[in-house]
Amino acid sequence: MLYLAVGLALLSSQAMSPGHATGVAWPPETSVRAPLNALEYPTRLEPVNRSLADLLNDGARVVSAYVGDKGPVVTVQKQGKVTFCLVIGPDPSTDQNVPTSRCYSLN
Repeated sequence: MLYLAVGLALLSSQAMSPGHATGVAWPPETSVRAPLNALEYPTRLEPVNRSLADLLNDGARVVSAYVGDKGPVVTVQKQGKVTFCLVIGPDPSTDQNVPTSRCYSLN
């Protein structure tokens, strides 16, 4: 029930991402010379062939969530593995009539 409440809150939220609230792009672009700008390193981003609902039902816990440009982004963790999922809501202008999620493992 808690997951349903969190999901509904995320889907109905009109919140903006932190960068949009201030008008400042974060993180700075790679080419920008800034004293606090970190170098970019290759990062593992492996598709997970499971839905967010399956991950949660299997015991993963939500560690963060926010509303991105195209919908909610939920980060979950289970046994040291971190996975983030992009939640895509139904779109009446297309034939997609059920919410879906795309998940990626970071480690």
